[in-house]
Amino acid sequence: MAQEHDEHGEHAAISYKTYFITWVWLLVLSSLALGLGYAPINEKLKAFLLVGTTLAKILVIAAIFMHLRYEKLNLILITFAPLVLAIILISFTFGDTLGTITHVLHVR
Repeated sequence: MAQEHDEHGEHAAISYKTYFITWVWLLVLSSLALGLGYAPINEKLKAFLLVGTTLAKILVIAAIFMHLRYEKLNLILITFAPLVLAIILISFTFGDTLGTITHVLHVR
């Protein structure tokens, strides 16, 4: 156990350059998400791309700031567990709101 800790201890130090590159990636992904919000594209495609950029930001944050870069399984679980949970929660509440004004939109 101590050997495993020592092996991971080598990777714990992160340089300022890595933090700067991470900041740039997060800035680019956030700008992309903001631009997608105003883009005149199909709403379903827009939602899919926004979820994709959000998952990419989760991946970057977990890998760098939570030091999960070398723990692949935990990184994958942290990235996709919220997506699975959101799908489950939406499926539970979708039937209750079916037919209400939030699901029915009439355009003249």
